[in-house]
This record gives sequence, C-alpha cells and structure tokens, in this order.
Amino acid sequence: MQDTIGLRHSSGSLRAFLLAAIAVGLALRFVSLGGQSLWVDEMLTLNNSHVGADLEASHIFGNLQGPGVSLLMHGWASVSSNEAYLRIPFAVAGALTIIAGFFLARLAVGLWTALNTAFFLALSPVLLWYSQEIRGYAFVLLFTVLMTYFLLRWAGRRDGKSLVWYGGFAFAALLSNLSAAFILAAHFLYLVLVPSRRRLAGKWIVMILVVLLVFSPWVRQILVRVSPETPAPGQSSQQLRGGAPLTVMALPYSFFVYSVGYSLGPSVRDLQTRSGQAVRENIHWILLTLAVFAIPFAAGLRRLAGEDRGLLVLLLLSLGIPLLAVALLSAKNIKVFTPRYALVCLPAYALIIGRGLADLSRGRLRFLTYVFAALLGVSLFNHFLVSAYAKDDAREAARVISGNLEEGDTVVGFAVSEPLQHYLGDLSSVQVFEARDIESAGAMAARCAQLAGGADRVWLSLCRDWTMDPDGTVESWFAENMVGAGSFRFPGIRLHLYEKGSE
Repeated sequence: MQDTIGLRHSSGSLRAFLLAAIAVGLALRFVSLGGQSLWVDEMLTLNNSHVGADLEASHIFGNLQGPGVSLLMHGWASVSSNEAYLRIPFAVAGALTIIAGFFLARLAVGLWTALNTAFFLALSPVLLWYSQEIRGYAFVLLFTVLMTYFLLRWAGRRDGKSLVWYGGFAFAALLSNLSAAFILAAHFLYLVLVPSRRRLAGKWIVMILVVLLVFSPWVRQILVRVSPETPAPGQSSQQLRGGAPLTVMALPYSFFVYSVGYSLGPSVRDLQTRSGQAVRENIHWILLTLAVFAIPFAAGLRRLAGEDRGLLVLLLLSLGIPLLAVALLSAKNIKVFTPRYALVCLPAYALIIGRGLADLSRGRLRFLTYVFAALLGVSLFNHFLVSAYAKDDAREAARVISGNLEEGDTVVGFAVSEPLQHYLGDLSSVQVFEARDIESAGAMAARCAQLAGGADRVWLSLCRDWTMDPDGTVESWFAENMVGAGSFRFPGIRLHLYEKGSE
C-alpha cells in the first residue's frame, strides 16, 4: 500500500531528504574508520583469508565463518594492512544497506515509511558498529534486504527475473554469514502462511534447492562440524565460554541493542563482568530507550495490521525466527546467545519502526521523534568519543610494549592474544595459555612459573580474561611472585610489566 503523498508532489525536498540520509550514513561509516584497534573477531576473518599465502580450495570450502568475505579479504588485504583501508568494503556495504532498505520499504509500504527507515538505518549505532568491522554482518544485512526486496517484487509481478535475482542474493548472503538461513526460513513460512502467496511456494522451493546445490560444499561442512556439546552420563553440560548463557533478559537486551547499539547504557564489558551493577547504574537509559522505541514499534505494528497483514506476517517472521533460533541454539549449548547472531532481523525491525515514525510524525506524539533522534545521537557520540564503549585496544598495548621492549623480555597474552601478536609482528612472539593450561588453578600457576622462569621481565596482557580465569589466578600469581614495574590500562586490556625480584 503506497502513501497518499507521492514523490511527484514534493520531489525536490523528498529527494533531498533521502540524499541527506545516505550522506549522513556514509559520513558516519567513514568517520574514524581506522580509529579503533583490530580486535579478535576481525583477526578471525583475516586469519581465515590467508592473506599473503596461496589460497587453497580447503581454505574456502572448509570455512563456515563467511567464506565469501574471506575470499574478498584475501585480495583486498594484500594491498595494505591499514585498519581504515581494511574496513572500507564493510563501510560501503553498510552504506548500501541504507539505500536497499529505502527501496524495500518504499516497495512494501510507501514513501514516508521508506524515508524514515532509511534515516533509522543511517543513524543506527548497531549497523554503524558492524559497518566498521571486518566481519560478514554488514554484507549479510545488505544481501538479506535485497533478498526480501526481490521476493516482494517477484510476488507482485510474478516475473522470473526477480526470482533469479532473489536466488543470487540468497547465495551471496549465505556466503557472508550463515544467519541468512534464518531469513530464508522466514520467507518460506511467509509464502506458506499467507494464502495469496501459497501458489508461489513451489517455485521458491525449486530456486532454493538450486541455491543449496551450489552451496552444498558448505552444507556438508555444517553437518559434519556443527553439533551440540552433549554431556557424559551423570555430568552436567559444560557452559559455553566467550559469551553469556541464555537468560530471560536476552531478548529485551537484543531489542535494546537493535535500537541504540552497544554504546548507550551499560557497555558490553560491564555486562560481562558486573552485570547487575551495570544495569542498576544505567537503568534510566535502559527504561527510556525501551519506552521511546516501543511507541513507534507498536504504532508500526498497528498500522501494518490494518494495511497489509501479509507484509506484517513477513516482518514478524523475519524478526522472530532469527531471535528464536539463536535462543534455541543457546539452550542446546551449540552457540552462546548474543544479539549479533540474530542481526539479520534488524531490517524488519527498522521497517516496523519506520512505519510507526511515519504515523507519529503527523500526530500528537510528534515530539517523540525528537527524543528518538536524541537517543541515537547520544549513542553515536559515545561510539566515537567514549573509550568505555570502544573495542579492545591491542594496538595501543602493542605500542607500549614495542616502545619499551628489552632483550630477555617475555610477552604473555592471556585469554585473547591474536590482535596483540598482529600488532607486535616480528618484534616479539606472544606466549599463550593452551587449553591444558587453564584446566585448573594449579595448571595455570604451573604455566605462569614456566613463563617467568626464563625471563628477566614479563609483559602480561590481560584481555577478556574473565572468560578463562574469573578468579584472577594468573594476575595474582605474577603479582605475588614477581615485582610490578608498571601497569597500563586501555579499553578492554590491562597490561602489566613484572620484573624478577632481588635474590
């Protein structure tokens, strides 16, 4: 259903509005693109890309972490290792998502909703975060938006070309991130559940079978390698490391993240290390965000229910299936629950919000749109300027080490060491703790003694150590058995220098 006021009635101002959204989104994505250090997730992509080495078939077909992105980065990263340069493709993909979201919303609902959706995507702190990160999320968001656009265009026109485009973007989305499968499931159920679309389900299945046939090398890898951790008889299931287990707050927190990102209210690090206190300290931001975003969300649902129930079904499926699937994977101990695994639901959320804002902006609650924009503005300010919300700064830690490194020094990276090793390069190898070294406090102490035994000085970098050593055994051992010679703090990293005591 198209809005009654069309582009032809005020083409100049509306086009300017759209161009402003694109320009703002593009500028935000390139501002301080290299400002933050590479962190562990980005190192995973770069390591899977085998930059500087011959790319073998097994490197691509054995990669379930976005093989398409790894293939892109294999060539792109060979030119330069500069952080800003490495992130350019992801910033471009994030900017293109704004445009794709506009066209999807205009096709599905109308012009005013499309403009609001475009501005929300342009200002979205969580979309900005992943547009400045070397991971597949920016690409999978772009391709799933294009998938949904061509699905609706095919459903309206019944033209084979749109279905072919749909299949192509579905394959590209799967190569970017496996969470694209959640949107495929949502599309299938939409075609089955909406009576006017059921006749299309057969052709859709044929197209997806073709896509899966081409994608079959990775399907085989998924079936072989992905399985839940089943406990032995009489033993409890081991908690997954590296993230939070499923709790009743997982879904509300996901909507909080999709609304204002990771840079408003409690930081991710605070939630992982002192969750209760962090929530209490930021309860005003949490409640204000949930209240302000709930109003356009509810208004959007109400309007869509009266205008196009089939579209509402599609959006609710695209929103609900990723979240429920990730929750199920977490409950089965296959993956930890984190909002990024369900990030493909963001465009559906943005479109519902966009429809609600189009309604509110012409009603008595117009002032809420200013509060809405202000919350996004505060989050964006924090994203760029408040270090508490920054990625782990291994780059600065490496700078301090390299500027003060002496012969006989040992560098130890505990919990997360890959980014530190990247920045130190050939200057110094980083000693790490293997799985056997963290089985118990005794094993950790023995490894510490081994590392300290042959070193005059030890640089100890602690990054996300709460995941492997919540009791602080490693840090305590060095503090008790060596002499502290300096301590440094960077976002996400504590760096200590220890020396041998006098005999």
